[in-house]
Amino acid sequence: METLLLLVGLPIVLIVVGYFLYHNAMDRYGYNIFNTGVLVRLLIAVGLCFVDIYFGLAMFVIFSIWNFIATWRNTNVFIAIMAVLFQPVALYFVFVALNRLSKALND
Repeated sequence: METLLLLVGLPIVLIVVGYFLYHNAMDRYGYNIFNTGVLVRLLIAVGLCFVDIYFGLAMFVIFSIWNFIATWRNTNVFIAIMAVLFQPVALYFVFVALNRLSKALND
């Protein structure tokens, strides 16, 4: 029962908190914390993990710091910290959606 609750509840909580974080940043500062540049940088880092895991992880850290600084410049430090935690979650959801779209188009 706890496993089912975790499998269903955790994604819902992550989506809700991520949405409120996004909504707050857009309303107060006019900045999209999940913009295309952020997701592309993280996607590049994940792709580099397939070439060399250590280089990919190093690039992931560098890109996360870059995303933190860019978000902090446009919002505040709390939103920047939370955004860095939630941007990989958003990347995962984008990756899953693109994977499903790719499978649907190939069938």
